[in-house]
Amino acid sequence: MEGISISVLLEIFKSFGFAGIIVVIWWIDSKAIKKIMDQYQSDMKEVRQMYKNNVHLVENYESLARDLKDVVIMNTQAMTGLAKDIQENQYCPMVRLEKRAQGVIYE
Repeated sequence: MEGISISVLLEIFKSFGFAGIIVVIWWIDSKAIKKIMDQYQSDMKEVRQMYKNNVHLVENYESLARDLKDVVIMNTQAMTGLAKDIQENQYCPMVRLEKRAQGVIYE
């Protein structure tokens, strides 16, 4: 029991008897429980804030992943177009004339 000496308990016992001691012990215990519950509430607020921060991180990551997916799709399309152009080789004038002479015409 914090802050109560034996002499104070004896005085309470003399004045109020056994019930007085019980009330004093209950009062001291309720103060300790309130202190513990206040600390618990503070800890739970911190945990709740951590979860909110994690949700915010996941949402940002999801947005980043969506943007990255779009970039990958656009790059794949560009590379496919380049591969087609390389295979058809319509940009080199020498090859283009050579293919026309052979009768291969790409449009």
